[in-house]
Amino acid sequence: MIRKIFYLGPPGSFSQEAAEIFGSDLVPVRSISEIFHKISVTGDYGIVPIENSIEGPVNETLDGLFRHEDIYIVDHVEIPIEIFLASNCDTENIRRIYSHPHAIAEAGDYLERTENIEVIRTSSTSEAAKLASMDEAGAALCSMKAAQHYGLANTVKIESKSRNITRFILIGRERNVEGSRHIILCVIPDRPGSLHSLIGVLASRGINMNMIYSRPLRDTIWKYYFYIEFSGKLDEDLLLTMGKQSLRILYKGSFKCCR
Repeated sequence: MIRKIFYLGPPGSFSQEAAEIFGSDLVPVRSISEIFHKISVTGDYGIVPIENSIEGPVNETLDGLFRHEDIYIVDHVEIPIEIFLASNCDTENIRRIYSHPHAIAEAGDYLERTENIEVIRTSSTSEAAKLASMDEAGAALCSMKAAQHYGLANTVKIESKSRNITRFILIGRERNVEGSRHIILCVIPDRPGSLHSLIGVLASRGINMNMIYSRPLRDTIWKYYFYIEFSGKLDEDLLLTMGKQSLRILYKGSFKCCR
């Protein structure tokens, strides 16, 4: 049974929308890293974004999964993202726009057409809405839910050239092993052919690698770990074989792919 769920706040964020799918005892926190810390201390759950269809992986989430070996993926959900420019002033009077970097990137075409407007990065779109509500010349790029929550009366939908979806994962101390999509993190030897040997294990078994991404190891300069998602049959022999090609390997769980 799902207990308390920590999410990236303040209230009104897309993370809250994802968290509501899994439970009702929701607690907003200031950062993704804090969500991992709270789970480690309390044994409860958290919801974190892991990838955006336009902007790619969420590095803070990948690093949290790598640093916290005892935190795993429990479930998964995809949330369509609609961004609105929300304010309490007329559009021509906006002097500052607050938002999360991903929302800022999505609104890039719109922002390129604006002049004399300062763009301020925030930790979440709901924090942006909160700040805009306290700024008479401020606006936020946020969800309609956040705009309504913070009383931003003027809203204009930002049209996107491509479909915008964010994948969220429910994380906790219990690893889910059911599903068709699997996630591993690994460190491989720094020598020619190491990565080829690792992913060759998947290829030789007819397993599709859906995503691979590298992130720096914080304790060793110019060394990296790899985040890998793949679809297909997962068994102990596969993990053992991949482990032989790695210096360190972490199986973080599986989930049913939404697509």
